[in-house]
Amino acid sequence: MRIGVIVSASASELGDPASMKTGIVRSLLFPRGAQYRVYSSLSERLRHELPARRLPFSYDYLHPQPSHLLTLTLHDLLPQSLDAYDARSALPSIANPSPLPIGHHLIYFPPQVSLSQLLPDGTDVLHTPGEPFNRRLWAGGNVRFSGNGPFLDGSRAVCIESIRNVAVKGREGDEKVIVTIERRVGTVPEGEETPRTWDRIWQRDEALQGDSSVIENRDLIFMRSKTAAQIQTDKEHFDDPARVVKAPPDPTFRHSILPTKPLLFRFSALTFNAHGIHLDKSYTQNNEGYRNLLVHGPLTLTLLLTVLQRHLSSLNLRIGSIEYKNLAPLFVEEQLTICGKPKNASGAWDVWIEGPDGGLAVRGTAQTCKFL
Repeated sequence: MRIGVIVSASASELGDPASMKTGIVRSLLFPRGAQYRVYSSLSERLRHELPARRLPFSYDYLHPQPSHLLTLTLHDLLPQSLDAYDARSALPSIANPSPLPIGHHLIYFPPQVSLSQLLPDGTDVLHTPGEPFNRRLWAGGNVRFSGNGPFLDGSRAVCIESIRNVAVKGREGDEKVIVTIERRVGTVPEGEETPRTWDRIWQRDEALQGDSSVIENRDLIFMRSKTAAQIQTDKEHFDDPARVVKAPPDPTFRHSILPTKPLLFRFSALTFNAHGIHLDKSYTQNNEGYRNLLVHGPLTLTLLLTVLQRHLSSLNLRIGSIEYKNLAPLFVEEQLTICGKPKNASGAWDVWIEGPDGGLAVRGTAQTCKFL
């Protein structure tokens, strides 16, 4: 049985983990003035500590430029629409603003941290459970869209993050920590005080919308670093065929995309994402044990949402919500195919992404509704 203890000490008194440049994670896990408390397991400790973190508000101004740059980045990869030429040739106007496109919330409210708050893999410290869980992957999540904007009119907005749930899975010594992060996006008047913003947008009951226009939950998996022997074993199997999970039959639509290194770089730049698995092949192979750069979890979600919405628009439908799981990695320079079909008469759709071998890489369910 593993025992976890909270002690009354500062990060400098505790000492930094060897793989971290600062004591920021320690100060999050062991805040000054905390009382002694003994936990019966790692799971109990993390389920107490992580949701208690008060994450900083992330403010942004909803200018059209980032969305426009994402549209340009995806333009040649997606099914063409009637307004494709306009989308490529002119920056949208703040005087006549358009609503934030489905999925484009992912490039606003980037992590507002300094370089010293980045871990060795390029991720930030805000959600990490700390040592020894130094590897991070995006496992899936869900998103709800209110259908009421926001508009790309340059107005001030906020993203309020909270850690809603923590789960520890696996045998002792080989655990995985799954951290569920809720992100609520809403507009904010200039000068509004933080407590008022919190009361309007964050809700104790997760089902309540509050004044949020987008509510997203992200499931992040944190794992231990791989040993040299594990990395060597991974490398020996880079060329082996992966286990294939069979995809659903008879999709209503299929659209294939070849993710390239420039695509991954531009999406990293738009999202302020320095995670090495998307940018550095040597790091990806020698530290994470993957054969090539991985397509971002949020980029995968963006592609899925955008292709689905293109298809639904012809049916006068929009995406109300989506729930999805990432089942297998998608790699740069390897074709992925986005598919979907109606699930039932209630407006639900099965959506999924197939890897180059036709197996399931992402699977989800979207709820649709009529345009207002």
